[in-house]
Parts: sequence; structure tokens; C-alpha cells
Amino acid sequence: MRSEADRVYLVNKHQGGFSNAKGGLYEDYYAVFQIVSCIARYKAALDGVALQTQLEDTFVDDLLIAHPDKNVYHQLKNTQNLTWDTGSSERTITSDFENQIRDCRERNETFALKLVYSAVGSHVGNNIPESIRDYASTEYFPYEEDLNRLILISDEFVDALRQISVNGDNATIDELATVAQVFLGAWRGCGYNHRVSLSKIITHAEQTKFFNLNIFSDGVISDACREVLDNIDGLHYRVSGRMFYWRLGDFTGSCPWPEEKEQEIIDKKPTTRRELVAIL
Repeated sequence: MRSEADRVYLVNKHQGGFSNAKGGLYEDYYAVFQIVSCIARYKAALDGVALQTQLEDTFVDDLLIAHPDKNVYHQLKNTQNLTWDTGSSERTITSDFENQIRDCRERNETFALKLVYSAVGSHVGNNIPESIRDYASTEYFPYEEDLNRLILISDEFVDALRQISVNGDNATIDELATVAQVFLGAWRGCGYNHRVSLSKIITHAEQTKFFNLNIFSDGVISDACREVLDNIDGLHYRVSGRMFYWRLGDFTGSCPWPEEKEQEIIDKKPTTRRELVAIL
């Protein structure tokens, strides 16, 4: 059972965290990393995974990822001086984890707890207190103020982005950074204080016109449209996901592929690069 001191502590903890939510670059960037990682892992079950940050009435409250099989609560610490005793004399990371374990067990919840940290060389992963060891793990995640620079130094982030990128292992860092930036905007656009499914986050991301992922179903080119395109000498093309990609000599390009675009090609029957580009 919670004490009155617990209740007061949680109210103050939530108010402090919520007031800093939009400025928490570390928390936002880690959330984006988890979003792209979960999309790659749960491509066929995007509605079954949800994320929430700044949880109310929760001891380990920075990020919750509700997986199909369990809830994972995250505490994120972007500090160079980190131990399990970090906090006040009465309230530490360890005590927050202990209290979270108590609450989850009382709810008969299937769960895990994770401490995410940015301090290079931290030993928190080697000395998890015995009282929380059965439920707790740690993860190093670096911090950079700029998302593009973060991607440059994080192989794990790059690998996760490549798994959902249309160009996969051939995607450039700029292409991967664009995907990450789109998801950062989508995550922020979804709000901070309620659960948001992966499918809803992707729906927000799709509002970006030229955004494409390998999880999107490939658009279809009709036979009538292919007949027109195949008659343009030297044209190579494909539809992948939501986008039409083309190459003609030294010229390359891409554009969204709605049905209206296809119908315009069929109606106008371009025969040269100039005529095709004018449509695309």
C-alpha cells in the first residue's frame, strides 16, 4: 500500500517531469529510437504496441512501452554522475524501482524495468541492487543535442533505421536522418501524456509528403501505365511503398504515387524525359 508520502512524492515527480517534457531531447531521441526499433520488430502488429511518456502516478515514469507480452517501464538519466543511489536521501533510483515493482506485482502485471543512461563508462549495469535484479536491466544510449549527430555516433540507431528504410543497407545517413526527423515530429505531434500506438505514430508520419518506409504496401502500376512508361527510351522505374522512383540516364527522381499521377501519365502519354518530369 502507498503511504501519503508516496502520493505527495509522485505528484511532485510528475509535475516536475511534465514541465520539462518538451525540452527533454534525450527522452525524445530515445523514444524515436524505440519507435523505429519496434516498427521493425512488430511490422505485422503495429496496433499491438503503444508508447507513453511522463506517466502519472508512476515511480518509473519517463517512458512506458506496452509490448504485446509485457509492459516495459523506463527511467532515463542524462547525467555523468549516476549511481543507483542518485536522488535524495530518501528517494533514489533504487527506491523508485522497488516501489514500481511493488505496484506492478499488486496489479498482477507482466512487466520489466529499465534504466537508460548516457554516461560513458557507467557501472550501473554491473551493480544492479539485489532487491530489483529480477526485474531491472540497463541500457546505454548516447546523448547529442542534434539528432543527426546522434545517428552518426550510434550504430544501434542506424541499424534500426535501416531495417525500416526503403533502401535498407544502401540508405545514406541523410536518408536515415530524414526518417528519424519525421518520426520525431510525429512523436511530438501525438502528445506526451497518453498511450499512442505505433500505427497512430506512423499515420502522423505519413502526413509528410515524401515519407516512405519498407513496411508500406507497394503501390501498383497498371498495365496501361506500364505500356506508356516502357516506351520511354532508357527509363528505369519502380514503385516501392508510397513512392515512384525513376532513372533516365544521369537523371534520377522520386515522387508520391497516387492514382491521379498514374492516370495523368496514361492520359498524356509522355515520350521523353522532359514530358515525364513535367508530370511527376
